[in-house]
Amino acid sequence: MLLAGILGSVGNHAFATDETSQDRAEASESSYELGKGYRLGDSGFTIGGYSAAQYQNTRDAESRASLTHLSVFLWWENDSRLKFFSELDREREATAARNSSGTGEKHFLAVERFYLDYSFSDLLTVRGGKFLTPVGRWNLIHADPLVWTTSRPLITHQLYPDNITGLMILGNAPMFGRQADYALYASSTHDLRTAPGNDPFDHAYGGRLNLPASENLEFGVSYLSFSQHAEPNEHKHLAGLDFLWQLHGYEVSGEAAYRNSSERGEPDDRRSGGFIQGVIPLSGKLFGVARIESLSEPVLNKDIRLQVLGLNYRPSRAVSLKLEFIHGSETPTGAPVGFLSSVSVLF
Repeated sequence: MLLAGILGSVGNHAFATDETSQDRAEASESSYELGKGYRLGDSGFTIGGYSAAQYQNTRDAESRASLTHLSVFLWWENDSRLKFFSELDREREATAARNSSGTGEKHFLAVERFYLDYSFSDLLTVRGGKFLTPVGRWNLIHADPLVWTTSRPLITHQLYPDNITGLMILGNAPMFGRQADYALYASSTHDLRTAPGNDPFDHAYGGRLNLPASENLEFGVSYLSFSQHAEPNEHKHLAGLDFLWQLHGYEVSGEAAYRNSSERGEPDDRRSGGFIQGVIPLSGKLFGVARIESLSEPVLNKDIRLQVLGLNYRPSRAVSLKLEFIHGSETPTGAPVGFLSSVSVLF
């Protein structure tokens, strides 16, 4: 189930979307298996993570190759109700530009997640620390090897910060005859070591509900009210809807979001967008991926529309090789148009 990965990125293992308690027990008794982390003896700690390397040849930038992520997970759990999870992400770019004789390099170490969980029951877990913002699905899946494309849909990083530092309650409860997953959270504190260039939350509160409609179909709804450090007096409100359908390797998913501001009357105060993505199994472990997306961009006074067509080869659950072509007209910073490819490994 994707939600094991969604409020499993909201949850305990973040990258092992199909891992069960039996899997973990077997892993602890056997040799290391790629994608499940390495258990550090009887300490209760496990170390894992992922890395991603990317090549891009886009319209508005010179071609380049880079190591985009080297992310390390460290988590602790035993038979108690208390659990710990952390993620440190070292983003480094070492690029060789096509029309340049020099090599550019940027790198930084960001704390992506750092939190403690205390579980009272399946219905109620309390979390404190830094975690992924529970809006939609893409942001919560998080790790490069687990998403279908190298590029990220615009609305998943243009409308709200990726991370939040604060308190959350989460769990699952019966609703309409099925088990629904929920998360409620709030923050009034500074962010823990955010990546340079990001504008973290100043204050925020919100919630997310995910409800399975059937064995193959899930719907989610999100709400977020927040201000950011750069504009602490401007309060924003975001509402989002998402869905996921899966059957025999086929998949259709999508997200839509609308955001406005407490500063009414200005066109720049309102932004909205969405995407829909389809995945088709082609041969063995090769999949075709197509996505269309849009984002209202007040600065350009028009909608930005992108079409993505790609391939994803997954020789194992821990390795993903991707090729894609992105077509579009006007694009904001961070939305490449052209050719992208990447290799990512979960360890």
